[in-house]
Amino acid sequence: MVVDLYNELYKLLTNDDQLLAFLSIPQDDEVSKTQQIIKRRTTNDLSSLSKPLLSFYATSGKRHAAPSSLHDSFFRFDVITLDDVELAHKIGSYLYRKFEGCSFTTNGLESLDSVVHSQQETDTDLASAYCFTLVVRFRYVIDNSTC
Repeated sequence: MVVDLYNELYKLLTNDDQLLAFLSIPQDDEVSKTQQIIKRRTTNDLSSLSKPLLSFYATSGKRHAAPSSLHDSFFRFDVITLDDVELAHKIGSYLYRKFEGCSFTTNGLESLDSVVHSQQETDTDLASAYCFTLVVRFRYVIDNSTC
């Protein structure tokens, strides 16, 4: 289920020391994690942006006909900085290496594989903000043994 995937991705991102360092978040600062690693399309007022943000959200998905337990979900990862193109690209490159052709072990999902489908600059409504975007396909099997 895509909600499980949201939660697993959040755990993966908020426990990644290198990503937290890029975002200037101390490992034990749960408040900053929730403010800067966001499980939805950014709705924050970017005019008050002072630290980098990572917003991620599902954009589309599909269930395969056979086997029916196989699912694809596409997630968009928006790296938003205060016009710091270099930092946004560093974070984007790091996320690319983290997700390109990788398999993960998770709770609730039998398997989880990822492939980066695209990377691009994305417009923001604020001239002083820069956004670099990755779109990642996650393919996973849902364990239906409890049905």
